[in-house]
Amino acid sequence: MASNIISQQASADREWYIVGRWEEFEGEGRANLLRIIGITAFYLVESVNYVGLNLGFLEMPQVVDSSFHWTVTALVVVWAMVAVGVFLCRTLRVFPASIKFISTVCDLLLLTSILTCSSGPRSPLLAGYFVILALAALRFSLPLIWLATAGAAAGYLFLLGYARWISEADIRVPRYHQMLFLLAVVLTGVVLGQVIRRVRRLAEDYARRIERTRGSGPDGTTSDAPSGPKVG
Repeated sequence: MASNIISQQASADREWYIVGRWEEFEGEGRANLLRIIGITAFYLVESVNYVGLNLGFLEMPQVVDSSFHWTVTALVVVWAMVAVGVFLCRTLRVFPASIKFISTVCDLLLLTSILTCSSGPRSPLLAGYFVILALAALRFSLPLIWLATAGAAAGYLFLLGYARWISEADIRVPRYHQMLFLLAVVLTGVVLGQVIRRVRRLAEDYARRIERTRGSGPDGTTSDAPSGPKVG
């Protein structure tokens, strides 16, 4: 009896692993598409900030200098190469389990690098950390959520250290800003982790209900369940 239960659990884990790998494959494709869209949108905004824009109803003055623009351009090119690499891996069906971790680490490193070149913990691009967390959820991998959460928190802590001890500009933020941002990152990671756990629970409950439906009789009762007391 015990060996039968263990065998059923092992079979369920194997089926979940197979389904999970397919979802990782599809999720990596969607995440990569959103990565490309995000990079393109960011670079367009940065380019407008470099050359300036005045359409009458929309005005964006030049706010960045040439050195910053070309530094960001180089980082964007590297980021685009990461996206191309992921695209080629999916196209050639070369899809190791580590690719989601590698691409997420690259996202975190490149975003932190861009933030370091700009206003650090004061930059509105800090919202990009939450986008990376959301992209991690598309792969349906709990360890990836942990990695993205820890990486986002570590990246922000690095920016705080850079603002305090390295940067010549005053880009520090109040302590309560720091605590609130770190708390938001951690809570977002916890919520996304719970979503992944609930997805598996939902899939398992749905599979059990399908099995009960297949084993039910014409009157809707299952064959292995008592039909209730008879009324004489």
